[in-house]
Amino acid sequence: MQRITLVTPVLNGARFFAETIGSIRAQRYPNLEYIVRDGGSTDGSVEIANQARDVVSSLAVERDGGMYSALAKGFAEASGEILGWINSDDVLMPWCLSVVSRYFSEFPECDWITGVPTMMDDKGHVVWTAAVAPRYNRRWIARGWYSARGLGGIQQESTFFRRRLYERVGGIRTEFRLAGDFDLWRRFAMHSKLTQVGTIIASFRLHGSNLSGDLEAYLREAQAPRIRFGTFLGSLYSFLAFCATRVRRERRFKDIALPGSIGTRSLL
Repeated sequence: MQRITLVTPVLNGARFFAETIGSIRAQRYPNLEYIVRDGGSTDGSVEIANQARDVVSSLAVERDGGMYSALAKGFAEASGEILGWINSDDVLMPWCLSVVSRYFSEFPECDWITGVPTMMDDKGHVVWTAAVAPRYNRRWIARGWYSARGLGGIQQESTFFRRRLYERVGGIRTEFRLAGDFDLWRRFAMHSKLTQVGTIIASFRLHGSNLSGDLEAYLREAQAPRIRFGTFLGSLYSFLAFCATRVRRERRFKDIALPGSIGTRSLL
């Protein structure tokens, strides 16, 4: 079991934070470091984190420069070789960290992976998942073509990466307020290919008060170009890329037995 570090930046996120922590506890992953950086919550978020010290490895409560400043501090503290972050309103699927660890173990040349994008509502019901598991062209990521106004976004809570890649690009940039993930993916793509594992591993919670709810502000900050019929073109590329892997008979990560009697075959 490779050491995985998860970071959660939180500021007054008590409404869903306990569910987020519960999804991390459900991993039963023996080599997890979970770092929480609280920006000065006044709604009980700190108390929730303190009550979960069986899961929370490190808790810091201090004013910061925003979400990406908190993440930068969390990753600077991290000891894991595999890194990821989850916001205080999103959840991991119970098999998430096992799949992530096994994938990176099976494919040591792989530097970053992502799962099938999924969304849930404020009650925790999954309301949407991508019909076609997205494939991501490295050059197109670097150009900023993967966004809601382009070929479709890269879901942050479903994306994990090796420390060596994070350090190679100089880490996350703290000057962003909303689109720091978009910028990080672009810089990752300049050095490494993003791999789709082909299964749901996490879910974004859509509840109306999300920091990223102002989509236009996010896209302006990201400076993401608009691509006509982008969603359709992204799905078409993903389908053709899937067909190509079958024709080439590429080595696949298959027949993984997941915890809790849930299994998947041919994770692509």
